[in-house]
Amino acid sequence: MKRAPAFLTCLLSISIAGCATHSSSRTKEVRRADENAARIKALTWVALLDAEDYGQAYSEQAARLRLSGSKTQFIRSMEGRRAPFGRMLKRTFVGAAFTQKLVGAPDGNYETILFKTFFEHKAVAAERVILTRESGRWKVIDYRVY
Repeated sequence: MKRAPAFLTCLLSISIAGCATHSSSRTKEVRRADENAARIKALTWVALLDAEDYGQAYSEQAARLRLSGSKTQFIRSMEGRRAPFGRMLKRTFVGAAFTQKLVGAPDGNYETILFKTFFEHKAVAAERVILTRESGRWKVIDYRVY
């Protein structure tokens, strides 16, 4: 009789561990899908920069970023940052990192995407795109090219 409670305790422990593992793997799946969505958004956004469609790139940024500067200012800034590099030749995904805290920004959901990019006038550059969740969709809040 004493074996039955021990057996049930072991069975329950295994079941709970299995649920925790399933929950953890489900969380990883959701996280990976979210990261892929952010990467696709970052790629489509930098493609606008590649096409010199800076006005559309401005329109697709997070609302709070658009409020901090005019469309004309953004276009001038992008022309100054991107024109010296010339045409984009190749871009490869390097990695992504998720955080809930960014310096100078409210706590939220942020994804940093890093690309290794080859330009016509710059052999190797790094592009960093930071996105935030806004109304359930990823929106760009920062772009740097080094």
